Amino acid sequence: MIATAQPGRVASQREVARRLGVSHTALQKAQRAGRIAPEADGAWDVEKVRARLADSSDPVRKTATLVQPVASARRPSPPPPVAAVPQSADPLPRAAQNTFHDARTANEVLKAQERRLRLDERKGKLVDKARALLLVHRLAKEERDAILAWPARVAAEMAAELGVDVHRLQTMMDTRLRQHLAARHDVRVQVS
Repeated sequence: MIATAQPGRVASQREVARRLGVSHTALQKAQRAGRIAPEADGAWDVEKVRARLADSSDPVRKTATLVQPVASARRPSPPPPVAAVPQSADPLPRAAQNTFHDARTANEVLKAQERRLRLDERKGKLVDKARALLLVHRLAKEERDAILAWPARVAAEMAAELGVDVHRLQTMMDTRLRQHLAARHDVRVQVS
């Protein structure tokens, strides 16, 4: 059962809409978006809803001003005692409590960063990571192939100078170079 004995608390969302001067549909959309929520007991606190709507609405797009309550001619009653409510009892998630201004600021910062990246890319200060890694891999493979072809090119000349068998010298050089390259095989290019 919904208790609404406290002033400023109402049982229905339609009554909140009437008191705030907004449409019931607008409140439904705000609730679905997580901008407003009923209290834990199911009742609606009109002032909390007014404050959350004001904090999370786009000030540029506001078409209606939330109606402020008219001060009654009679003396206001003292506020009812309020029990301490733990922070975790808040029905709205923390993300929904951020103001529209915070969200707009974050969006503008993100757009500025994206524009700066596009400009740096056009100026040639940035390169595509996948393309750079492919180029490094291709250059490393070409260099490895050139190193492995070297003994065949110089073995005859070195064997003549040393007075040794050409085939034996070329085979030894090839074996040692392959061992050296195999030891260096685990070298990886890291681009972050």
